Amino acid sequence: MNKQIPIDRHRQTGAILVVALMFLIAITLLTVSSMRATNIGLYMAQNEESRIAAEQAAQALADAIVANPSATPVYGMQGFTACTAGQTNCDRYDLPISDPVLSSLIAADHISARVERVGPIFRPPPRVIESSIDKFTTAGFRVTTTYDRVDEGLGRQQIAEGILVLVPKQ
Repeated sequence: MNKQIPIDRHRQTGAILVVALMFLIAITLLTVSSMRATNIGLYMAQNEESRIAAEQAAQALADAIVANPSATPVYGMQGFTACTAGQTNCDRYDLPISDPVLSSLIAADHISARVERVGPIFRPPPRVIESSIDKFTTAGFRVTTTYDRVDEGLGRQQIAEGILVLVPKQ
């Protein structure tokens, strides 16, 4: 005798489908959130890189000026200013820059410099210089360099340094 066993067939209501859809939505939201956080981190890293590059370029120009004695000539009175081309209110526009990379940045108007005579015309050297006070005087200068590529999204940085130049007494 062949007896058939009745199979209990349930109608599928789609509960698994709804649960799976909820999991997919949750995973999608987590992924989107993670991507946004990654993009913010990338923007922060790019901004920091631009800031450091701007600071290094401005410092490189300041170092090039300080290293070249003809960039800080000891003539003129307090307020006498030498600048790179394109600056305003300067007495001279011929700061000598021998580095070709810095020269190209100056020509492209991405970087500029001012060297201003400050303080009294001549004053005795500070004691820490260990020079003979009766043989030398000093002339003070303020070197201000500016790197500006904000319109290209590459940052802006300005550096100001003070320097003293020893001048033999005559």
